[in-house]
Amino acid sequence: MGEIMHQLGIEPATIVVEMVGFVLLLLLLKRFLWVPVTEYLEQRRQDIAHTYEKVEQTRQEMERLRSEYEQRLANIEAEARAQIQQAVKEAQQVREHILAEARQQAEKMIHDAEETIRYERQKALAEMRAQVVELTLLATGRILQESVDDARHRKMVEDFIDQVATEA
Repeated sequence: MGEIMHQLGIEPATIVVEMVGFVLLLLLLKRFLWVPVTEYLEQRRQDIAHTYEKVEQTRQEMERLRSEYEQRLANIEAEARAQIQQAVKEAQQVREHILAEARQQAEKMIHDAEETIRYERQKALAEMRAQVVELTLLATGRILQESVDDARHRKMVEDFIDQVATEA
């Protein structure tokens, strides 16, 4: 076998040296390459796991914030509806108050107008009565052609007019 190896150009000393070199290379690769690479890969795996946990926490936090936001939005909408209803209610109260004041003013104006009409009517009746008395005195004075004192004559005519007004 030694001869076959010699003919093939393989020397046992070279094989031993190469085997020792290969083992040394494996030891060096393990120490300087394999361990750092596996440590780096482990660190990278931990970083990815940590990042995934952070992402999950952030997602959960975002979900919580979204829920809070939706709740706040619902509260704001409810509050806005309540304020709108309150404003409508106040507007109706103001409307009722304005209508009540307008009714009162209209009633007062009607009452004042009725009082003015009543006053003017009484004034017109008094003027008419005075004119009737004057005309009656003149007519009576001409008819009777006598001198009855003016105060007595007025009294008689006013009594007559009152009697006629009472019967009517």
